[in-house]
Amino acid sequence: MSDRLSELEIKAKHNEDMPTGLTQSEQLFYLSMVQLYRLFTGHVYDRTQAKSIKQDIISAYRKNAFDENLIKHHADIRNRYSYVMTEAEKNGCPICKRLVRIFDGREK
Repeated sequence: MSDRLSELEIKAKHNEDMPTGLTQSEQLFYLSMVQLYRLFTGHVYDRTQAKSIKQDIISAYRKNAFDENLIKHHADIRNRYSYVMTEAEKNGCPICKRLVRIFDGREK
């Protein structure tokens, strides 16, 4: 587990306020850990159950963080080529203009 997650887990264990500036996946991880610690200390889960659930929470965090990074990566790519697409639509040949409309979903 990363230092960042360990830090969030400690804050969750002590029921501290959720830190600001967290990504959505970090927020979900933090809130899930707060709930897990509440249920564990309330004797709803035993140690074995809590460990298993904690691993599920960590796995979900990793998947969510990967998805967030993928979305950000694709947004960065779109931002890099948006100028070229605008220029192609304004000044390009008819085929270029049609490709732009297909690419951005305005034409099938």
